[in-house]
Amino acid sequence: MKKTTYIAILFILICFFACKSDKDKAANQTIDVIASDNNKKEDIKISNDGEQVQKMLDLLGVDTNDAKNVETLNALLGNGDASEIAYQILGKHSVEKNTLTQSNLNTLEKMLQQYPELESSGGFVVNEATVDIDFSKLAEQLKELDKEELSQLLAVLPTSGSNAGKEKNKNPFEGTFIEESLVGTSFTYYATSKGRSLYEKIKHATPEEAEQMLAKHYGVKPEEIKLLKRIEKQTKIKHEKQAKKLLNPIYKNAVEEALNNPSTSNQFKSLIKKRKTKQELKAKQFIRYSARAREAFYKLNPGWHAEKNDEVGNTYVDSRNQYIYLPLGKLSFADEVVEFDPGNGGLHPKGSLGEPNMPNIDFTGGDPKVCNIGLEGVLTLQFTNNAITDVNGPDLYVFEMGKIEPTILELSKDGSQWIKVGKIEGGTAMVDIADFVNKGETFTYVRLTDLNTKSGVPGADVDAIAAIGGAIRLNLDAAVLFEFGKYELKPEAEAALTELIPKIEEIGKGTIVVEGHTDNVGNNAANKTLSQKRAESVQQLLKTLIKDKVNNFKWESKGYGESQPVVPNDTDENRQKNRRVEILVLPS
Repeated sequence: MKKTTYIAILFILICFFACKSDKDKAANQTIDVIASDNNKKEDIKISNDGEQVQKMLDLLGVDTNDAKNVETLNALLGNGDASEIAYQILGKHSVEKNTLTQSNLNTLEKMLQQYPELESSGGFVVNEATVDIDFSKLAEQLKELDKEELSQLLAVLPTSGSNAGKEKNKNPFEGTFIEESLVGTSFTYYATSKGRSLYEKIKHATPEEAEQMLAKHYGVKPEEIKLLKRIEKQTKIKHEKQAKKLLNPIYKNAVEEALNNPSTSNQFKSLIKKRKTKQELKAKQFIRYSARAREAFYKLNPGWHAEKNDEVGNTYVDSRNQYIYLPLGKLSFADEVVEFDPGNGGLHPKGSLGEPNMPNIDFTGGDPKVCNIGLEGVLTLQFTNNAITDVNGPDLYVFEMGKIEPTILELSKDGSQWIKVGKIEGGTAMVDIADFVNKGETFTYVRLTDLNTKSGVPGADVDAIAAIGGAIRLNLDAAVLFEFGKYELKPEAEAALTELIPKIEEIGKGTIVVEGHTDNVGNNAANKTLSQKRAESVQQLLKTLIKDKVNNFKWESKGYGESQPVVPNDTDENRQKNRRVEILVLPS
């Protein structure tokens, strides 16, 4: 979208902010654009409510020192009402849904529910694949939105900073070996001014022209450029298992076949060979650092499972190039967002789940793959198929972008009773819970509260949270195992438990705790007895199924009755969820 359109959107929103706060004042509000004598710097001065409008300028990221911006502003203001002219310029636009984040779409849905006139006026039309916007129909409706709502709406407007605009100007070689070698990455290539200049030129060239320029640059045949384009850009290695695959990198069939084809140019073959060699060297370097991290863990925890045959464990690297070995690998990370209070500026809570993404993203201005807790924001996460437990050394690792920002960390077994572990701050994101818990205790909830420390993005920027030692937690619906009110196993229970055996055997050795839980129907004492007998029944069958490996584990069974519900016992569906058996596997 042209810059003129972007500035026009700015004027519409400035006008609406003024209307929202004081319609009478807005009628007399003027915007004066004053250029300096040397025409290199211009200032925008607003006679009324300048602070509010300046916030809008900052929100949209408009450069008020750009002469072209000022020229556009003068042109708009010199020809009548700015908002009317802006509407004439904007007209109708369509934004593809796949260019928007799920957070954007959820925000838009809520806004349309709160202000149905936005949709009924024809200004916003949400289709299966697109969001259609007709600015000429939005004037009166947008006046009803406050500043926060307008800022959220900006995420789906087709401004020059939107995904739709970026897609239009996307370089056709983005994400390929071509970008990697010309623009540079810290992983395989380093940028040169010549390479950056060529990358910009091919962005605006025809496909044929681009192939010719690139063929001349690399010294290969033009048709071989198509093969180079099929090689994906190599980003920074995220974990050891990825590094091991790069020890012998295999490209797409067409590229590999070309390497064995006598008619392929020697320069093309040399180019690919050098690239594979660089990948291999970087992979070996990562694996060396990974081995040190693994050795450090096992030095503190000798005899821990899989020390000699580690197929589950994995080593990850954070944004400060710290290597963290996790013996449970991808099972180590938080699984669900329980609650999120964004505080001031918080975004993307689901960015904190699963394995870390940070080595592969540009974090400038935020990213959906990373949770920005927000100033004084609160993020509560749950580990559903694993648990946090105390091991020798650190027990939790918070993968945080950039600077470690002061954050309060708390743990809970049930999401209601919390233990304050302390403050994460300084140069480390490792947390040792030994002083706050009993040996063998497990926790499945983590709560982080930001302490109002502002950096590039408001609040702590969390990419992932991992249990360093951890335990595997397996859940079974009691209805699958037992008849209502009974503790004898149903015939189909054996099949359900057999499915769990491979996961248990991955651990190798340790302690298996079988826990029985009920709802709150009936007598509390009777429920506790029933849950204990159910736990014992499951434990007995598990021992039979594990067979010769049964002595690799210590065994415990516990009946908690109705004391540890996972959801309130207020509906039949919730009570069913609380009637369960949990199997906790603690490595040793």
